[in-house]
Amino acid sequence: MSEENKKTEENTELNYEITTETPQAIVIYCSDPRFQSAFEKFVEEGLSFKKGTYIPMVIAGGIVSLSEPLQLPKEFKFVKERIEYFLDHIKTIKLVVLINHEDCQYYNVAKDKLKNLFLRGFKDIIERQKVDLIKVAKAVMNFSSLKNNFKLYYAKFADEEKKKVVFEEIKI
Repeated sequence: MSEENKKTEENTELNYEITTETPQAIVIYCSDPRFQSAFEKFVEEGLSFKKGTYIPMVIAGGIVSLSEPLQLPKEFKFVKERIEYFLDHIKTIKLVVLINHEDCQYYNVAKDKLKNLFLRGFKDIIERQKVDLIKVAKAVMNFSSLKNNFKLYYAKFADEEKKKVVFEEIKI
């Protein structure tokens, strides 16, 4: 590459637009890379939120840390403080969406950390994840001004190849 081309490449700035939308929701879901496209499409198409109208909180295990404040205190504190910050400082937020998903590897990590306590009273991780959605929504209600503005979903595989998911709404 010639010196002139190098200089041109170095001086080229890439510019990216930012949004001017107003956030209406916080959406918390897992960082599992297999599900990112499905989560984003569901939020934008299924829930009708354009980019910028929701704050994505993408966290390993999604809400599992909020379901175990005593067993996972550092994770709980970190996530709780972020939610509180958004709700206290962005007054346009009227909804919190919580999404868990099938085959969540971080839920398996939590199960291994917490041993027998994790599934006590549950038939399996799927049941635990669905109950956690309700439990966490109620917990967030206790540390925020949002009382009934939650939507809860469980993403489960729609095919045997595990290439597609459907979103099941969980009622509080």
